[in-house]
Amino acid sequence: MKKQAVTKKAANGILTDRRTFLKAGVALGAATLGGQAVAQRRPEVRWTMATSWPATIHLHHMAQYWAKKVEEMSGGRMVVDVQPSGAIVGAFEVLDAAHSGVVQAMHSWSAYWIGRNPAAAFFASIPFLFTPLSHLAWVYEGGGLQLWQKIYDDLRLNVKVLPCGITHAEIVAWAHKPLRKLEDWRGLKYRAPGIWGEILRGLGVAVVTLPAAELYTAMERRVIDATEFNTPYTDYLLRFHEVARYFTGPGMHQPTVLFELVINKSAWERLPTDLKAIVEEAARATTLWSLTYDLHKSMEYIDFFKRRGNQQVFVERQTQWEIYKVAMEYLKKQAEANPFFKQVLDSALSYHRRYAAYDELMTPIPVREAHRVPQPYRVI
Repeated sequence: MKKQAVTKKAANGILTDRRTFLKAGVALGAATLGGQAVAQRRPEVRWTMATSWPATIHLHHMAQYWAKKVEEMSGGRMVVDVQPSGAIVGAFEVLDAAHSGVVQAMHSWSAYWIGRNPAAAFFASIPFLFTPLSHLAWVYEGGGLQLWQKIYDDLRLNVKVLPCGITHAEIVAWAHKPLRKLEDWRGLKYRAPGIWGEILRGLGVAVVTLPAAELYTAMERRVIDATEFNTPYTDYLLRFHEVARYFTGPGMHQPTVLFELVINKSAWERLPTDLKAIVEEAARATTLWSLTYDLHKSMEYIDFFKRRGNQQVFVERQTQWEIYKVAMEYLKKQAEANPFFKQVLDSALSYHRRYAAYDELMTPIPVREAHRVPQPYRVI
């Protein structure tokens, strides 16, 4: 599909020209396939989506998967043209583009907007908080989605937000040296966005924020000493293994990573009821697919990194607890200064602790630690 110029006049994405509409909604072109006539229907709705991602990575593929599902589930009535970062607007300009109607939808990561409201990070990634399962349960069932929408409403943005994609814990750092102890982190030139970056500044880390497309070169030229971006699969697609020897776990900074579909409200309100349902269910389908596909591929690429000679490093347990304490102190200070942040923190922390207690009760030790079953119990 050729990219079309998008104007505010056409921001709702509906084809309003009467003749075009009649052709799209009524006229059926006859195509022949295997000797049979096949009805072809032109789209009733065309949207343009901008993402914050390079076209080559899994996060952009999430947006493409959602668009594909929308088209399939609508029988071709709705088509979404997905464009990567820079094609229409920059990576950090997609929210305003959706608000103003330059595009009808965008796909991004809400922690990019913490400068407007620091609570936005809870709907992306918070250090030491949530698993993918508990994060989704809180958002879908525990009141999280209503708080997420309130952020954009309070900012007077003309948008509707939906979860659209999630991944498991990330690699905490690709680095030019091992990062095991707290002293290894101090003085590090490290790329990190969001709350994680703010926490590390308090530990003496020189934090910078760069978009994904600039990270390979920054590491190659040693402009930065270390970077994080996403899971092993996405990091493989960004080729970090070529410019850094060490990859570091666990993903304490982002144990779960949730992504957002943000829709221009005017475009949303013009959709018929059935297409609204399709947009929402396609986002749910994308979220499930993104988690399982990424997890499968990430396990493959951890093995790949080891085979090619990259070295796996673990941050020591004591260092994790020390960074955890600093992280919780930071969240506490934010809550004391911002009542809405406190409301979101209380909701998220309460749900997380309930889930952790439930998981401890319900999940057997051999399920949690299958890779290190003690020898006397190792039967198969």
